[in-house]
Amino acid sequence: MWLVVSFLFRAVSPNPIEMDVFSGFYVRGIFFSLLKSVDPELATAVHEERTLSPYSTSSLENTQGRKIFFGTVPPGSFFQFRITTLRNSVSDALARSLTEVSPPSIEVNRVRANVSEVVVEHFGGQLSGSSSEHSRYEVVFRTPTFFRNTQKGPGVLQLLLPRRLRRKVKPVYRYVIVPDPYHFFRNLARLYRQFCKPNFPYRSYCEWLLEGGVALETYDGLKVYKVYDSDGTWSRGFVGRAVFSVPKDLYDGRMAKITGELLEFARFSNVGGNRTAGFGVIDYRVADSRESG
Repeated sequence: MWLVVSFLFRAVSPNPIEMDVFSGFYVRGIFFSLLKSVDPELATAVHEERTLSPYSTSSLENTQGRKIFFGTVPPGSFFQFRITTLRNSVSDALARSLTEVSPPSIEVNRVRANVSEVVVEHFGGQLSGSSSEHSRYEVVFRTPTFFRNTQKGPGVLQLLLPRRLRRKVKPVYRYVIVPDPYHFFRNLARLYRQFCKPNFPYRSYCEWLLEGGVALETYDGLKVYKVYDSDGTWSRGFVGRAVFSVPKDLYDGRMAKITGELLEFARFSNVGGNRTAGFGVIDYRVADSRESG
């Protein structure tokens, strides 16, 4: 039974598509439009979930060099985007929506485009015995990526008071806009536990990360962008290339294998905040230990 299904849409519009916001927000709208066409109740349930969302999307990009579109998609230009479903009920509904109209079409910012092809790819969610143990990876963050760091709990002065007298402290969320290995791989592990493998060794893996199990070796081309949605709300995210490695003194074969599999999972799931709007799209490759950063 497939757990994670990626639908890669390729489409073309005879008219230009003007994009007032980051295109990932439009793709999220396409996802809900397709889902609502076959199962309005499921669409509402997914939209109102307050936990990890069971889907992710990409931004619009061209079909040749996978360059991300900003501003306008020219008329007659083929473009593509990805919608990944992380729950079987959502996968089934999205697949049904594509058979409702033949050939299927989509609407991007009030412009109708014809879908020429949908390529389906599966990730089965198997960690053990399916990957080699590597210790160095190059990751390209292709769309803005950020992590949330929750700061909560009483301050030093509050700790001096009896518990009954302490005022409630609201969690404070901070943006992490660097490729920090702990936030990166912990986020992936959390997603994997939620959607693919409930008995995933989340606690022990995160403890290994905290000990420095994965290190940020180098990075380049790192840029931070401020991205707006249709409501004028902004998010910041970084793009660029980073190399992560497992230090020899903390090498653990089981944990190294999990790390590689989580990176493969990330190709489907995205990583970090706003995954549902095309943020956190990555590519990766195994890097030879002889390569310099």
